[in-house]
Amino acid sequence: MGDEDDDGRPKPNKANIDDEFLRHPHSGAYIRNPLLDKSRSTPIFFQAPEFQHNCLEEALVEYNCLTVSEHSYREMMRQGSQSALAGGSSSAPTSPLARAALSTLGKTSKEYEFVVNVKKSTYVPPRAGRRRAEQKQGNGTLVDKLNIEVADDHGGGLRVEDVKEGLIAAWNRRQHPVFQVRPGDRVVKANGTDSYKATPAQILEEMEQASDTLRLLFRRPPTERRNSKLSMSSQLAETL
Repeated sequence: MGDEDDDGRPKPNKANIDDEFLRHPHSGAYIRNPLLDKSRSTPIFFQAPEFQHNCLEEALVEYNCLTVSEHSYREMMRQGSQSALAGGSSSAPTSPLARAALSTLGKTSKEYEFVVNVKKSTYVPPRAGRRRAEQKQGNGTLVDKLNIEVADDHGGGLRVEDVKEGLIAAWNRRQHPVFQVRPGDRVVKANGTDSYKATPAQILEEMEQASDTLRLLFRRPPTERRNSKLSMSSQLAETL
C-alpha cells in the first residue's frame, strides 16, 4: 500500500542516475537501470511512461534528452538500416540503438523535442564589433545572456526568431546538429514551468529571471501530427 497512490497506481519513483534499478510505471516492478553502463556510446531509450514515472528529467541534468513519436522512431530505425547497407555492411545493424543513430533524426520531417542546459554564470559578452553587428532586432523579445529572440505567435510556447551570439549560440557550437537551436524551434518549458499549462509570458519570465541554471525544452515543429511518444537520452557531446 505504501508504494501506491490512492488510485492504486504505483507512486512516482524519484530515481538517481546511479540507482541499480528503476521502477516499472504500471506494475511497480524493478527494472535494471541502463544508465549504469558508462561505456556505451549509443543512445539510451525509454518509453515515455518509464521516463516520467522515474522522474528522470531531474536525474539527467548531464545528459542530452530528446523525445520522438513512435512513428519517428520507426523512421529512424529504417533510415539507420538503409545507411548501414549503403555503407557496405553485409547486413543491417542488429541493435535497435545502432539503427536509430542520431544522424538519422536530422533527416526526418517529424516533430521532436530536445533539452538544452545552460548556466547564466558562464556567459561571456560578445566583442564590441560583433555586438554592433547584431544590434538589429525584430519584433520579438531578446532574452538576456541567452541572446535568442523569441516571440509569441500563438502557436504554442515561444517561437525562436533568431539566435545571436550568447549562451545558446555557444551551446550550438558544442552539440550534435540534432540538439542545435535554430529559428522556428519553440521553447515550451523553462525549468519547472508546466509544458502543457504555462503561458508564453510565464516561460519568458522564468528564462529572464532564473538566477543561473536554465533547463529549456525545445520543440522542433512537425509536418504532420502524431500520437504516442517515447523518450531517448544520450550522453553529452563526447558520446554523440
